[in-house]
Amino acid sequence: MEKLFRIYEEFTSFEGSLFKYALSFSILLAIAPSILLFSMLFRYAYLPIDMVLNFVRSFLPDINAETLDQIFLFFVDKDYGILSFIITACTSFYLASRSIFSFLLISAAHEKVDVPKWSIRIKAVVMFVFLTVVLLAGVYLTTKFSKLFPLISAGLMLFMFTATYRMLSFRKRNVSFGFIGGMFTTLGIMGLADLFISIVHNFTSYEDIYGPIAVLVTSLLAIYLISCIIYLGFCINMVFEEDYGNEEALVMKHAKFFAVCLRVHDQMTKRIIKS
Repeated sequence: MEKLFRIYEEFTSFEGSLFKYALSFSILLAIAPSILLFSMLFRYAYLPIDMVLNFVRSFLPDINAETLDQIFLFFVDKDYGILSFIITACTSFYLASRSIFSFLLISAAHEKVDVPKWSIRIKAVVMFVFLTVVLLAGVYLTTKFSKLFPLISAGLMLFMFTATYRMLSFRKRNVSFGFIGGMFTTLGIMGLADLFISIVHNFTSYEDIYGPIAVLVTSLLAIYLISCIIYLGFCINMVFEEDYGNEEALVMKHAKFFAVCLRVHDQMTKRIIKS
């Protein structure tokens, strides 16, 4: 009962409430570059996009899914040269990692980690690249074993969220860290998909009320709900850890990398002050 109360406190705290909106906005900003990036990768890796579209469609009402198909196919049909592909991919990686960067900032604040923000940005890009590779591998496995699509999708989500929660921490944790939050977030998002679609179809009339912007309204609502679930999973991870409240006593991960970043940051700051 005490842990449930602590989870509620973390989730409804001033920082938590502010972060949920910040995460929603970051995800919103990352949607366009992410769609562009994934469509380009699917094209150059010769992977069929039908599988990933089917996966995403299961989380969206029909009005949103149709729009997503049109956007995805638009980017896939574009003729990119090698140089333009590399430049666009690098830019998209940077922009799409914004949501992870905002998550890392609140994790650093909670664990009382004092490192330069640009080093956190580097970690965010690395995390996004890793998650992109995992997603592409998941799509490839799904194309090979299409009959196991629901099982592979659930397993992929569980692995990605567990790995994400582990990588969000700047401290060395035990082996099981991230699993509880990953399980909750996976079940929460899968449950939200069915519930959200049912509510939109049966109990609302977004198309009649909002007309052509119904897609935008339902998309924003879905993004906010998903952000809440992801952050709640993050809070569950923190509270159920034995070192909750004493994270600063744990050993830093990648300590050498952040030590170098701190030295570079200090030297740059001194030069700026002298000049």
